[in-house]
Amino acid sequence: MKKNAFITVLLILFIFSSIGFSQTVHVITLSGITFSPDDITVTVGDTVRWSNVQGTHNVLADDNSFTSGSPAPAPWTYNHVFTSAGNNPYYCEPHGGPGGNGMSGVVHVQNPVSVPGDETIADNFELNQNYPNPFNPATNIGFRISTSEFVSLKVFNVLGSEVAVLINEEKHAGYYEVEFDASDLTSGIYYYRINAGNYSETKKMILLK
Repeated sequence: MKKNAFITVLLILFIFSSIGFSQTVHVITLSGITFSPDDITVTVGDTVRWSNVQGTHNVLADDNSFTSGSPAPAPWTYNHVFTSAGNNPYYCEPHGGPGGNGMSGVVHVQNPVSVPGDETIADNFELNQNYPNPFNPATNIGFRISTSEFVSLKVFNVLGSEVAVLINEEKHAGYYEVEFDASDLTSGIYYYRINAGNYSETKKMILLK
């Protein structure tokens, strides 16, 4: 009972703490024989995450440019970063086929939209919410920097003590993703913070074991 209550409290804290955070991870759910949503538009550099919650499925691009591998039973997740503009149709081998047959979908990838000041959305410094979240024992953290900077990405516990250094080096402008393995840590709330030049941001994540 105490463990269930603890997990419930952590989930509630996670839900409220996530409100208002910008995301560049787009989630597509596989359930039954359906991709939901089956038609999405993203920006170059964004990550699409397919999450299989029911059935035995896989994800395969019509042109074989990306795949989750062989069909596998739920649960599993597959992530792909789209690095160029264009339409990317895909399908599930057991239940669909190329050309939009059966269980299929499409990801439309567009170039960054121009904004005043000769800046673009893709040029912003950005720290993404980790995924999966809650996690056990590993999670992925993505970030984008617009200029070459010395980047520090660290993890802290609720007391503010440093528990991990994920990045501490010079990085060129671009999108990066790093895995955080918390096998040696206990369940609880943790914070990860990025510092890159004058940019600094902190986000919260939950480890559930």
